Amino acid sequence: MITEILSPAGSMEGLIAAVRCGADAVYAGGKTFSARAGAKNFDDAELSDAVRYCHLHGVKIYRAMNTAVFDSEIKSVADEIKFCADIGIDGLIVQDLSVALLARTIAPELPLHASTQLTVLTPCGARLAGELGFCRVVAPRESDMENINALCDTCETEVFVHGAQCMCLSGQCYMSAMIGSRSANRGKCAQACRLPFSRSGELPGEEYALSLKDMSLLPHLQKLSDAGVASFKIEGRMKRPEYTAAATTAARKALSGELTDDDMELLSAVFSRSGFTDGYLLGKTGERMFGHRRYEDVTSAKDVLPKIAETYRTEIKKSVLDFHVSIKRGEPVTVTAADRDGITVTVTGELPRTAINRSITAEDVQKHLSKLGNTIYEFGSLTADIGDGLFVTGAELNEIRRSIAEQVDIQRIDHFTPHYREISPENIAKLPEARKRELTEFRYRAFTEEDVRQADGFDMIIAPMQLLVKIISDCTEEKVRKLSAALPELTFDEKKLNSDLEKVYTGGVRHFHADNFNSLGALTAFRQSHDDIVIHTGQGLNITNSYAVSQLEGLGVADVLLSMELRHTQAAKIRSDIPVGLRVYGRFPVMTVKNSPITSERIMEIDFLTDRTGRKFHIRTFDGYAQILNCDITDVIAKMDIFNVSFVEVSDGYPKTLLDKLEKRESFTGKGYTNGLYQRGVI
Repeated sequence: MITEILSPAGSMEGLIAAVRCGADAVYAGGKTFSARAGAKNFDDAELSDAVRYCHLHGVKIYRAMNTAVFDSEIKSVADEIKFCADIGIDGLIVQDLSVALLARTIAPELPLHASTQLTVLTPCGARLAGELGFCRVVAPRESDMENINALCDTCETEVFVHGAQCMCLSGQCYMSAMIGSRSANRGKCAQACRLPFSRSGELPGEEYALSLKDMSLLPHLQKLSDAGVASFKIEGRMKRPEYTAAATTAARKALSGELTDDDMELLSAVFSRSGFTDGYLLGKTGERMFGHRRYEDVTSAKDVLPKIAETYRTEIKKSVLDFHVSIKRGEPVTVTAADRDGITVTVTGELPRTAINRSITAEDVQKHLSKLGNTIYEFGSLTADIGDGLFVTGAELNEIRRSIAEQVDIQRIDHFTPHYREISPENIAKLPEARKRELTEFRYRAFTEEDVRQADGFDMIIAPMQLLVKIISDCTEEKVRKLSAALPELTFDEKKLNSDLEKVYTGGVRHFHADNFNSLGALTAFRQSHDDIVIHTGQGLNITNSYAVSQLEGLGVADVLLSMELRHTQAAKIRSDIPVGLRVYGRFPVMTVKNSPITSERIMEIDFLTDRTGRKFHIRTFDGYAQILNCDITDVIAKMDIFNVSFVEVSDGYPKTLLDKLEKRESFTGKGYTNGLYQRGVI
């Protein structure tokens, strides 16, 4: 298998740079629903031109429609999907389950790629993605070689091999939204993590405790290709075309075994943050992975950018044309050209003239037909059937050559453009009518054994499965009936995951929480042999619209926790036949990280980071990952009756006091509390 090199295209110039430097495919965003809204991106006319340009060169183009969407945007999403099918986009990169549903309905043959923001970590998540119509999974940047092998054995897998890597697991970052309403899941991330943070109570100064170096796995491409990786993805739709050109060229050289230290130094000069890291792939995390954009990183680019720009200024040759010419008395001049992709074009000219001085020769014909100039074609060969005493002018042959190139262009574009069967958007499943819900259930997120013990008055106690494995044998039967095991939000160890599921199930637990898509995959698989379990979904599925709820209902989910990025007015209008809820109190997680900025073996205990304003972001450590919590506690208990939900979740407090506040619909008071995003929403 030849692995695809997939390059970023934030603009038409960036797309041209990628294609001319050897990309097999590019990915681009439209003006809407792109997780890189800060890139120039493409309007409809530009995207149509981009598709034609790529397909002329035999290069695929995928559109990133990888944001969370709101109910008010569903019609626009459907229109965009139909447009993508009409112009022949080669695939959609999708996060939101509603976008996947709409695409399968409107253009069922249009390939769907599961964005890394969908949080597919292990084979169980990949299998569920396949059931929902995805043909490719984009692996998380946190994957090591063992995990990549497991994904490749399960499905078609795309792997990031060069570019920026977020501190947070993709799709699970809410820091930018909580600080300034700029949602990463909506493509508006303000990159607050790139600002100074300290690991102490002091102001950070020049400490960047949440900024990772850019990744580069280019020296490992041959090993990754041997593992079965289908696509090598280069991050960078918001970067310059020269960056795209340099990274694409280096990836092409790496795949052919020609990458040198000089190539890596050039890439570092173009863009890096204190150099590069391959820490996740090799399992070598820790302080060595951290880095930030230094002055010397910025200034190093000015000397290399002009030289790189020259590498994509002129058209590249992508095809070879073989010609056959027939010049016979009494018959029009006929030239047939065939390229190596099976495309054949015949152009007919005028009748040849009688030669006055000398007859035309095959060498004369080749001289004119081989002048393919700034086209994508190279001259291959010529066969000629030329009668005696005939002549054709150079101008006539030049015109025939130009006509052939134009017609081969048209046929190549059509040849490489997929044509999809489309179904009317009217066939999208109808949603239930909006209804008034009665808030009847209070749920508590516990993180310690003491939390579990004290939360008796709540209707459900949601606790980390790794905690329940340790304490389940000491819980009373009454307590166990209220427990719901929350699967880890970042794990690549599917064997241990299934073992822990069996342990808590054996201990009597029947309720389970999937806080992201991968956990949902694990639970739907577990339910095949344990059909009495009840599946609940949590925050990390980023559910922001009614069609996504409908998708989960179709998977047998009992109820859905809506995204904390919804305004309360949006949450209130969600339409579903199953219960929906919201988190209304707690120090909400804003990041889930594998490489914790604080090394701690004190599971569930709290440390913190300090930002440049003096705000403290708490860190809760789990087994193998950590969560960074918001600096303020979200508290909308007094307003929760307007949310029109069936249940609410709370955490981070003395349970009996919280329960009393919930029953009285009474918020806490004082400094350090916020309404979160329920009032102001996200951009």
